[in-house]
Amino acid sequence: MNTIFSKINPIFEWTTKLAGTNLLWVLFNLPVFYLTLLLYFAKDETQFIMLAITIAVLAPFIFFPATTALFGVIRKLMLKEEIDIIRFYWKYYIENYKRSITGGLVLTLFWSILVVDFYYFQTPSLLKYLFLFLLAWLFLFTQFFFASTVHTETKLLQSIKNSLILSIVNPFYSFGIVTINIVILYISINQSTFLLPFFSGSLIAFLSFSGYLKILGNVMELQKKSS
Repeated sequence: MNTIFSKINPIFEWTTKLAGTNLLWVLFNLPVFYLTLLLYFAKDETQFIMLAITIAVLAPFIFFPATTALFGVIRKLMLKEEIDIIRFYWKYYIENYKRSITGGLVLTLFWSILVVDFYYFQTPSLLKYLFLFLLAWLFLFTQFFFASTVHTETKLLQSIKNSLILSIVNPFYSFGIVTINIVILYISINQSTFLLPFFSGSLIAFLSFSGYLKILGNVMELQKKSS
């Protein structure tokens, strides 16, 4: 019996920590998530566009600092450090707030351009699939930016450059990360909505940060061999 509990307990602890971290992330993102929910109930195209513009304006100041803090806590958990989740979430939120906003402004601009292009190329064409591919890549690039922000002590431009390189250096592995994360989002939105407030964000952060560390380790190993 003790053996069973000793095996189950770490799983229970991890599940609790992931859920707690995700709840904090949702709480800090409430305005953005609320407006995103309203998109589904938009009465016409004008209202939809106005809501989308409002989300784009708020994202750098709300979504990006909150998600950076999420990645910071996930990093600590992956390093198997005992932490107070609430205290460390707030710590990462405050420490990286200005950097997250600056990076968020740049990435939100990229997201806005690609989303608009994808929206206006809905008819079947090569451009539609090209923009869909670019959106998937930008999703990974954004995740790696969050990971780089909490894992390295580089300047913003260097962090963006490193995230860009890591997102394209191993396309097959990167494609796998994006695919799994999209599956998590699809299941969370369409089948198991209870995952959204408790696990979706933290699971995606965990998988993305794991992929980031894997690719970063491979690149550093190659650099050592070449030197």
